Amino acid sequence: MLKDLEQPPIGRGTCQGCYRPANACLCEHLVKLPTRTRFVILMHPMEFKREKAATGKLSHACLPNSEIIWEENFTENKRVNALLADKKNYVVLLYPGESSLNVSKGEFLPEALGERQLVVLLLDGTWACAKKMLKLSTNLHHLPRLMFTPTAQSQFHIKQQPDPLCLSTIESIMQFLEALTEHKLEAQGEWQSLMKPFMAMQQYQIEASLDPNRKNYRSGTYSKPEERIPLKTNKSRKLFF
Repeated sequence: MLKDLEQPPIGRGTCQGCYRPANACLCEHLVKLPTRTRFVILMHPMEFKREKAATGKLSHACLPNSEIIWEENFTENKRVNALLADKKNYVVLLYPGESSLNVSKGEFLPEALGERQLVVLLLDGTWACAKKMLKLSTNLHHLPRLMFTPTAQSQFHIKQQPDPLCLSTIESIMQFLEALTEHKLEAQGEWQSLMKPFMAMQQYQIEASLDPNRKNYRSGTYSKPEERIPLKTNKSRKLFF
């Protein structure tokens, strides 16, 4: 857990286990998956405060070796800089691009770590927010970048993704863990079980949308992903995952 001002605030009426409103608790669906890799979710403030379907929170609830750091600009963040300064860590940024090493293709292997722990930083927010977070956070600019090749399309039915290969945070972590495991960077684990709380969260949202008494949720049915009109996106933009 984070300490002092670096810990995201847990509001009154919020479940301490899954970080959702107490009346929408998903703790019964959570899984606990130990990992060699430490995942550090760098979450935009709007994602933490306002987003009901924030899968970064679910990811943290399922991964004991993880933490959330709540900020927009991490340049002066004490916890992030402590992770970067620790010689026992090999810190990388999970981010796509031509300069990123593709774990799925064997471009990053255990020999690179030596005796150090792999610490993976993820930017959690909308594409625009994540891009701004990275631009502002100059201490992240020099980090090695890793990526992976998606093995399945997103199952995020309650949100429309810009592209079928754009994944939620929890789906990205799941597929990245599978790639790490394949190349001996991570121990074997039931990574697919991360889909259990993810799908339960979506089912809750869908049921709430059909209940006329639930005023804080969108109303009406959700269309199937394959039936939606693709979003117009900048073709030069690189997809996140």
